[in-house]
Parts: sequence; C-alpha cells; structure tokens
Amino acid sequence: MLPTRDEAEELLREAEKCNPGPWGNHSRVAAHCAERIAMECDDLDSDKAYILGLLHDIGRKFGVRHMGHVSDGYTYMMSLGYDEAAQIWYISSK
Repeated sequence: MLPTRDEAEELLREAEKCNPGPWGNHSRVAAHCAERIAMECDDLDSDKAYILGLLHDIGRKFGVRHMGHVSDGYTYMMSLGYDEAAQIWYISSK
C-alpha cells in the first residue's frame, strides 16, 4: 500500500517540523524529477514515482544518522501500513 500524493505531502510537512532542514526541499525536487522521468516511460507510474520520490528521505524525520534514515524510513512506513513504500528502502539498502 502507498499513501496518496496528499498524504505523502502531509507526511513530509510533519517530518520537516520534527527535523527542519534542506532535506525537505531536496525530497520535493526528487519527487518532481522522478515524476517527469516516469512520464517519459510507458511502463512507469508517474504518480507512484512522485510519491516515492517525495518520501525517499522520510526517515530523516527522526534526525540525521547518515544511512540510519534508511532503516528509520522503512520502520516508519511499515508502522503506517505503507508496506509498498517501505519496500523501496529495504531494496535500496541492500
């Protein structure tokens, strides 16, 4: 399961309140880039690409721990029931 675009944007806003910094805008840029790339590829879902790009650093909500934000993001997404989003962190950390 994935959050909607609106839910993902709200998750990012909430996360930025916990740990302000440039990572929030970086996530927005990543989301827009992922969406544009997916729009050019017939087999990719641009909405899904946007959501996953937006949430790719969501573990930073809990602070800066170099690569620790990867496991934090995985755990956080799983706790919200967004297992499909969590899988992205699990796969990318291997």
